Amino acid sequence: MPNLFSDSIIDEIRDKCNIAEVISQYIPLKQAGRNFKALCPFHEEKTPSFVVSPGKGIFHCFGCNIGGNVFNFIMKHERLEFPEVVRMLAQKANVRLPSRPAFGREQKDTPDLFRINDVACSWYQANLNKEKSRPALEYLKKRLFTAKAVLDFKLGFAPADNGLLNFMRLKGFQEGLLEKAGLILRREGGSYYDRFKQRLIFPIFDSRARVIGFGGRVLDNSLPKYMNSPETPVYKKGNHLYGLNFAKEEIKRQDFCIIVEGYIDLLTVYQSGIRNVAASLGTALTPQQIRLLRRYTRNVVMVFDADRAGELASLRSLDLLIEEEMGVKVVGLPGDEDPDSFLRKFGKKSFWEKVTQGLDLFDYKLNLLTRNYDLDTVEGKVGVASHMLPTIRRVQNAIRRSGYVKRLAQEFSKGEKSLGEEWILAELKKVKKDFEHYAKEGLAQANVVVNRPAEEMLLRILLEDETAVEEIERHLAPEDFQDLRIREAMRVAYRLHARGMSLSAAKLITYLEGEDAAHLISRLSSGACKFIDRSKSLNDCVGRIKEDNLKNRLNKLQREIKLAQSWGHTENLTKLVGKYNQLVKSRSRQG
Repeated sequence: MPNLFSDSIIDEIRDKCNIAEVISQYIPLKQAGRNFKALCPFHEEKTPSFVVSPGKGIFHCFGCNIGGNVFNFIMKHERLEFPEVVRMLAQKANVRLPSRPAFGREQKDTPDLFRINDVACSWYQANLNKEKSRPALEYLKKRLFTAKAVLDFKLGFAPADNGLLNFMRLKGFQEGLLEKAGLILRREGGSYYDRFKQRLIFPIFDSRARVIGFGGRVLDNSLPKYMNSPETPVYKKGNHLYGLNFAKEEIKRQDFCIIVEGYIDLLTVYQSGIRNVAASLGTALTPQQIRLLRRYTRNVVMVFDADRAGELASLRSLDLLIEEEMGVKVVGLPGDEDPDSFLRKFGKKSFWEKVTQGLDLFDYKLNLLTRNYDLDTVEGKVGVASHMLPTIRRVQNAIRRSGYVKRLAQEFSKGEKSLGEEWILAELKKVKKDFEHYAKEGLAQANVVVNRPAEEMLLRILLEDETAVEEIERHLAPEDFQDLRIREAMRVAYRLHARGMSLSAAKLITYLEGEDAAHLISRLSSGACKFIDRSKSLNDCVGRIKEDNLKNRLNKLQREIKLAQSWGHTENLTKLVGKYNQLVKSRSRQG
């Protein structure tokens, strides 16, 4: 779990926060021996399966398998990032955090910029009710926006003069700060003028509902149609999604987010009663935006208008969502429709049907490609592969990736010349030089023999007796564990032990990067387990893991040998056969 604070600070906060007391502020707990039980706040249940262990500093739900320490609970429940939770719990525990270093003037100006944006937003709002804003009101009326939507989203109007500049001067704001906020511009002669003039104003909020910037739309045919705030110390376009502050609770409830492109599309969808929607403002989603979404859901439905739906470039940008392990579906609206026009013509029910019937990104992309390429020809198959293989390469889940390769091979079985999985794998190698990673974690993974019970047992031994870490590390490296959650846990355990730190479940969880390992550790720690002969159990587990890893390496070499034979790579084949024979001899000696 990445952090901006020292280990000692993190440990002090965690140790001072009684996990049962913290969680009881969110849900009612009932004592059950040394532990506490409750109905899980993360899934619906009638019988309590949520257990809190103050002695171990962890919680675990045996119904949905979510678990962790006090930091994880707050992050999950409040949808906050780790540094935010640290600050929150530090205040509860009366732990003084070191003051953060000020990086130049920008950080000092941040509170002022938020205040400036808030005052400017109120001024734009007030203008919307004046006579000079009639064109804006007529536009909103024409688009059938309700008074409630206008108020909720704090829409406003920027007149043709320098009214905002003059108003902010009277309020005592310095021109330099107004320029830094992106509200005014400087002429060559040194004088200033309002950036937004004669435009309908859309305030842009961050996920905490603070105004961070503005978008302005013209009310005639002049260009550019839209003008947005420049990037400022408080507004980085690629870090935010328009409307997320209004939608985040519904996104959590529905467990998916609809992504549209612009202000008007979002307002129309939101006003229709569909609230789990955010807007990308016409740009490809960035890693920062995706990680922001992942606080609330791992599922996205992209709604493209007719123009964008047919652009492969638009779909190519969505591969990043796949890489971030998001579930992605795509909806292409018919004709010349965008979400705004479609909803007005066909209504909420039809739009919702489109959203719920969206196609998996792989299927949508493949359907689009097969309309543009002739799969009866080798050239057509190559054209489709050039677009599909980068998408497949980004899929993290081994079983899903294997399925996509098989399905693509099925499509390529059409026509006079069939191209099978071997050809796809060979081309996948050319897409990027990570074929070895793919072979290890991809198709091969489905056939790898992994004795996870032995790995889990070894981790359980470590959690019961942290002195076992030295013996485990002497026999096994983190890479020897096939379960990626246990591999991560062992890597952290070895690192903490080397630094002389204790290895309690709560502490291990603090330093993990992903949630899955935390859930596993909380489950193993919550169950009662006593070892009659710890040393024998440890040695048995180590032996089983080593034997299974040797089998897996032999199986992998067998597959690589077959591929080398089919491709005619004689030199590589000789090397692979040599490696295989050496492993067989090594196994015989060990036996």
